[in-house]
Amino acid sequence: MLTFAGAVDNPTPLPVVGAPAPVTCAAECKEFQFTTATTQPFLVGVKSTVTGPNGTFNPNDGFNLYLYGPDGAMVGEANGIGANGQSLTISRAVMGTYTIVVSVSYAEDPNAAYAGEVRLMKSPWWSPPPPTCGITVGGTNGCFELPTIRALPPYDLTTAGLPPAPSSPLGFPFPTTVSTPTSCYADESLGLDNPSPATLAQPTLRCLRFTSDVQDVGAGALEVRLPWLTTSGSGFVPGQCQAQQVVLTSGGQQVTRPAGPCEFHPEHAHFHYKDLVSYSLHQVDGAGGIGAPVATSQKESFCLADDDYFGFGTGGPNGPRTYIGQPGCNVPTNPTPSGGSENSYVVEGVTPGWGDVYTWDTPDQYVDVTTVPPGTYDLVEETNPNGALLVAGSPKTCAVTQLQLTADSVKAISSQSSVTCPT
Repeated sequence: MLTFAGAVDNPTPLPVVGAPAPVTCAAECKEFQFTTATTQPFLVGVKSTVTGPNGTFNPNDGFNLYLYGPDGAMVGEANGIGANGQSLTISRAVMGTYTIVVSVSYAEDPNAAYAGEVRLMKSPWWSPPPPTCGITVGGTNGCFELPTIRALPPYDLTTAGLPPAPSSPLGFPFPTTVSTPTSCYADESLGLDNPSPATLAQPTLRCLRFTSDVQDVGAGALEVRLPWLTTSGSGFVPGQCQAQQVVLTSGGQQVTRPAGPCEFHPEHAHFHYKDLVSYSLHQVDGAGGIGAPVATSQKESFCLADDDYFGFGTGGPNGPRTYIGQPGCNVPTNPTPSGGSENSYVVEGVTPGWGDVYTWDTPDQYVDVTTVPPGTYDLVEETNPNGALLVAGSPKTCAVTQLQLTADSVKAISSQSSVTCPT
């Protein structure tokens, strides 16, 4: 294993925005070289060293990663917005000198920097979880590299901070430097995702917002494919979007199985999977456990992507950044089926060693607390709530953050990363 590091030199208070590809390694672009005398597969990864409060996910800094082989040709790349790291793998290495190029995609922090590594994908530097054997999936019996998903306790709790405007197509708020007491986007208040006379007559006036992180700590990727246009229908048509989960055997064979409903999200023009995670607010019972629910989240669907590179610097779970939310949740992998004989799918997922993050300002990332009185509550995050996904280990996992809610604020009291899910 080799390590390297770099930093951004930004003397201005303005964010740094880099070129999409290093045609020439110019400003805020660095090169690193290493020599390999083996043909063993290896992984190259980088991760931002600037984190959020208490070491949490920081979406403000992003980097691009490129790898050039001994002949000078590019042999791998990992780029795209929304992640705190990048990684790629070389399955067939060539002996010689490789060049790593790291450039900035977007850096808001003035001290933005990254750590990097080159890791051989063999013992003792590579120790992925074992496959799950003796099961049958899609008519195939054998050993499967299944995902194992876990929820982190919700964090970045807030009941303020949004501009009083509609949410944007990319799912981020319009830039504002003015702190506002608003906690709901205009479209959330009016219930435009699922409009009805009841939602219009009783708008949501107060949103409890938070950040969530669903991580894959298993042997295989959590991958779902959603129908863009298939022989059985199209995901654009309400009621016809049914997802398939894709799993791999230990020998690399691809097998599919039903994975529950999905939907096309018309407000933001991309596809969402529906059964990843749920959020609910509960009373605290007399014994300090999770009590009765008092509110549930309006967020019912998700764009799965590799955002939080928590596996960086470990032998496993770890892997290349495979799933990128933008444009991965918007367009299919094969948009023009030839002769009408092929099916076209939008593919989303989470790679082992990566977490799917929804920051507090993501549209629909809230619990409606308009009528919830001040008090102490448990905010519960539950993975695979309907059991639609095939996973290794517990079918469902739960994490909880206990909070104090007042008339004009919210404060986290404590958190637990693994609790018994409430019935």
